[in-house]
Amino acid sequence: MPRLVLLLPPLLLAALGAGAGLLADPDRAWPAAAGALAGLALGTAAAALWARRRRRVRDGADAAAITGLTPVAHVPPPGDHAPERRRQEEAFRMLRAALRLHDGEAGPIVAVTSAAPGEGKTTVVAGLGRALARAGRPVVLVEADLRRPGLAALLGAPTPPQGLTAALVGGVPVADLLVEVEPGLRLVPAGALPPNAPELLGSEDGARVLDELRALDALVLLDAAPLLPVADTRELLAHGRHGTVVLVARPGRITRDELARAAALLPPGAPRVLVVSGPASTPRSYDRYLRDAEA
Repeated sequence: MPRLVLLLPPLLLAALGAGAGLLADPDRAWPAAAGALAGLALGTAAAALWARRRRRVRDGADAAAITGLTPVAHVPPPGDHAPERRRQEEAFRMLRAALRLHDGEAGPIVAVTSAAPGEGKTTVVAGLGRALARAGRPVVLVEADLRRPGLAALLGAPTPPQGLTAALVGGVPVADLLVEVEPGLRLVPAGALPPNAPELLGSEDGARVLDELRALDALVLLDAAPLLPVADTRELLAHGRHGTVVLVARPGRITRDELARAAALLPPGAPRVLVVSGPASTPRSYDRYLRDAEA
């Protein structure tokens, strides 16, 4: 049935194009043929665009239906205006509250990942870390994406030559690698990028580093690599040292199949939550409520 639906726009526009050609010059055949070809091309392009959009995740409700997870926050993109900043800050507070619900059943390590690159997982880690620290909870952020780390740059933190890879390869204690970002918020940067990230993260040294992180008197947020392009995060989670896993999904950017495959890779047993990122339509009453609350 969907294939038949895709055929309708090209055929309809081809017929309309042919009819327009006949009306323009009923005595010759080429205007009708040209109109039919133009309509067919336009209809085919429209059908392809519709099919492509149909394969992509539409919104938070669609993401929830695909993953079977309840969205606990919708993080809008950063903006320069006060309403946009208020919405994003409140989204991180919602995620902070959702994590508190799992405090009793989850460990001190929270892994944040996504299906594909560019879905906003690093933005979520940075914003959530700041929200937790400003609520008085000590936080350690870990740049565990050893392919394309971006957390230190997003936070504006210094990037010393040694980082997570020094702990994995050289046995440097994690406590010696902590970088102060702001009061209550510290960072373990990625350090030098290794050629064998999955092997390092899945090794006994990877388990040892996770144990050292668990021993810190802080909540640990791992900015982990996307699940589908590389094996890094699968190896990391296989140790079972994590608590809650946060899956970040950006509607319009990933396909339904990608999100379903990523959700299926999340380890069973641990608490799992869904965070939706990207633009969203927000009722004006919400913005007024947030603005009035700050007044």
